Amino acid sequence: MFTISTVYRVVSHMDTMPDKLAIQYYDEPTQSVVGIRYGQYAQDIRKAAGLLLHRDPDIRGKKVCLLARNSYDFLVNMFSVMLTGAVLVPLNLMKNWEELHYEIDLVEPVYILHDGSYAAREGALAETYGDRLLPADGYKDSQWSDGCADCPDREALSLILFTSGTTGRSKGVMLSQKNLFAPMNFFCLPFEDIARQTGWDTSKFRSLTVLPMFHVAALTSSISWAIMGNTVNLCNDARYFYRDLAAMDSEVMAVVPVLLQSIHKDVVRGRRDRLGSLKALTCGAATMDPGMMKDLQDAGFFICQMYGLTETVGDGTWNNSQDVADIHSVGQKDPWREYKLDDGELCIRGDSVMMGYYKDPEGTAEVIDPEGWLHTGDLARIDERGYIYLTGRKKNVIILGSGENVSPEELEALLDKCPAVTESLVREENGKIGALVWCGQGGEAKQAEVEGYVTELNRTLPLYKRISAVHIAAQPLPRNAAGKLVR
Repeated sequence: MFTISTVYRVVSHMDTMPDKLAIQYYDEPTQSVVGIRYGQYAQDIRKAAGLLLHRDPDIRGKKVCLLARNSYDFLVNMFSVMLTGAVLVPLNLMKNWEELHYEIDLVEPVYILHDGSYAAREGALAETYGDRLLPADGYKDSQWSDGCADCPDREALSLILFTSGTTGRSKGVMLSQKNLFAPMNFFCLPFEDIARQTGWDTSKFRSLTVLPMFHVAALTSSISWAIMGNTVNLCNDARYFYRDLAAMDSEVMAVVPVLLQSIHKDVVRGRRDRLGSLKALTCGAATMDPGMMKDLQDAGFFICQMYGLTETVGDGTWNNSQDVADIHSVGQKDPWREYKLDDGELCIRGDSVMMGYYKDPEGTAEVIDPEGWLHTGDLARIDERGYIYLTGRKKNVIILGSGENVSPEELEALLDKCPAVTESLVREENGKIGALVWCGQGGEAKQAEVEGYVTELNRTLPLYKRISAVHIAAQPLPRNAAGKLVR
């Protein structure tokens, strides 16, 4: 059990292990790896906090945006903003100006800490918010340092994370430090279970972080790894995955489908050596292919499946079972939360459930009922052992003119078993079921194979579920920052 429950206590915990390696990153100018130890990490966080407080001694409760690539500077500012009592708002570098402008205007920040990468691409950032822009590395020359006091109110707003959103405007998920630290035991303790099952010394695990830090999984991992005293290896661009993995040997990594596919290809093609010491993969954010996961298990990888939402700080389920019978499950419940099914929809209640959506009481009321249950929007079933299986998204369900309900995810899972199909998207087309599939480069040549597969598949399906049209996509299907299909 871990008792660290505030950002202040995480930073204080760093002081107890000053010589342990905390962060590594590949430095482009010198083409070498830079290592930061926990003592230096804590010192830099306090310098960044001191600089913010020097600029605004009354910054507590005010919003500070963070717009930067994965970097040591990002992590320092992430901790320092919350340490001062200000509200941290990490922003997605990949969003267009209209989307980003909307989010910044919504939260009305006093400062925007940035690394220059977005400003170089979009001049409107400086034109619109120039007087609020601050360099993310400004703390390095800071003459001020402030350790601050411990959080006086763990239920006060501390963090706003914008949902990636597949339709419509993104929503600002409001989180307190009580929310943020509620699932930390659930995030840390599974690594003790991995050690018991494998004999590996997980206390020495180094984690390669490829997911963007504005994503809840990467952000919370940077906190949980600090609590455990392990090393985080930063990769700021998935294009440099192999370079960074070779430069910074890592045992564990959180993956999205695209990365899982790349790792799987290396393994089945006999190129396991490209992956170095990598041996544990945590899979979340989107549905993973069970066949790929089984192949990787057979190759000696330990596969951890996770399920969570931004609205629960990533808290939800964890599956450490390596039994093939459990590979389709996202895992078992966090023992510190409550769960139920409401007309097939998975609902969660407990300290990790968000405060609500920022400036959106109507949206909040749609997902959190008066009894405090968060309605996840995910359809699920729970077996007699407590394993949870996701069956689709409630809002994605296609309701046909006949009144029949069709889960597109169910049909997509069947389509993806076709050897010619890389990924698929099922949708309604003129009252019937249609499918858009991506078969890789030159996929048009595989249309006959896919259509033949669908013909055979349809013979096994009820009439209302049968796929009446198949379209071959010219490029990979669009996904959001969390790796989920954009419908």
